[in-house]
Amino acid sequence: MVDPEDNRYFLIVLWLNTDFSIVLDVMATAAPAPAPAPGHAPAPYEFLEEALNGNHYLGTQEGETLTRGQINVYQFAGLIGGATRPLEEVPIDGRQAMRFIRINATHIAQASREDPQRIQDQEAICLAYLRLLAVREGLVSPHFSPAAFNVDYSEWDDFEWRDAQITVTEEAVRNTLRADVVRVLTETFTDRVCLVAFVFRSRGHHYMNDYEEIYQRVWDKCRYGNDMRLVSFRAMATVAFHAIFPQILEEFWARSVAEFRCNGALAKRFDVAAAGTAGPNVVYQGVKDLQMVAPGLHDRISEAIEYLEQTMAALRSHRYAGSVNARYYGAARVVFDERRVAAIAATIKAALDNLADDAPLARSPALQRIASGAPITGAVFGRAIGKIADRSETVDSLVRAPVST
Repeated sequence: MVDPEDNRYFLIVLWLNTDFSIVLDVMATAAPAPAPAPGHAPAPYEFLEEALNGNHYLGTQEGETLTRGQINVYQFAGLIGGATRPLEEVPIDGRQAMRFIRINATHIAQASREDPQRIQDQEAICLAYLRLLAVREGLVSPHFSPAAFNVDYSEWDDFEWRDAQITVTEEAVRNTLRADVVRVLTETFTDRVCLVAFVFRSRGHHYMNDYEEIYQRVWDKCRYGNDMRLVSFRAMATVAFHAIFPQILEEFWARSVAEFRCNGALAKRFDVAAAGTAGPNVVYQGVKDLQMVAPGLHDRISEAIEYLEQTMAALRSHRYAGSVNARYYGAARVVFDERRVAAIAATIKAALDNLADDAPLARSPALQRIASGAPITGAVFGRAIGKIADRSETVDSLVRAPVST
């Protein structure tokens, strides 16, 4: 926290300009930028694929159990009406914004008191500002019915707060939310939400300790420095944005991609498969590749390939079909018996080991797990494919066009 004795602040004015960003003008002497909130040290990411796939429903209940977390609850306090439909922009004036930030920062700081990673006032104020932007963009609202969005919880309250209950002062808000800080938080807001949407879809949860690496990696891909984070990834994904219903989170990401609002690193990841569907997806990708060099393979394992095609058709019916969080999107559960495609997976794995052991697909935990169900098949087919690929006539037949007569 900046010492008010060393910085004379006289006035804080929050106003909304025509591009809906919130601008903070501080009529005072400049103060040094606050140090970024301490994050977790990046840890190696280990995708526990076996917890998501198996001879069962692809999703089951391994995904996130969305319940009301007290620290994640937005405090509307009768200040802002909120959007009546998702992504509807909500006008907010400076008085509403200041009181909303103070109340929510107070709530965040108090709710984290018993947490080993307690959130201090400075970070709490930044998180409260991100909440304000989420309300402004129509991502969280008291008007959104949980049942309409396939959830059974809501993370907002509309209780009134007495002045005596609000421990975060206006001065603290002014000291923290200087113009440069507000600019960073506002300009990175869309990418922050899209980053959480990406992790939630691809990993199945908003945040777990071993997600720190993927958050950091994509943040870096967006060319943002750690000095621009200002809040931890953990707090951003939970305290700031957990209250956004999954369907709305997905809709915001989709709109941001379609309207070129988000960073390219997040736009290019929009087609990532949903958590829990890695097994059939990697096997399908591999078998299509393999059939290019071994077309006769289809006849030997046609039943397994037909089953795989049926599974993929079910997954294509909805982006979240078969995922660990399918229930939050009204998507279907999909049954996938990995034993029925073990021979295909083993053949793909063996071929990769022989021909392209540095390919990302070769390192897929899902492929390795499924392939382990048919080790003999994989060994035989892999050896055969390796030998065939060394023959010049095989290569020639692949690259030369047939001669027309």
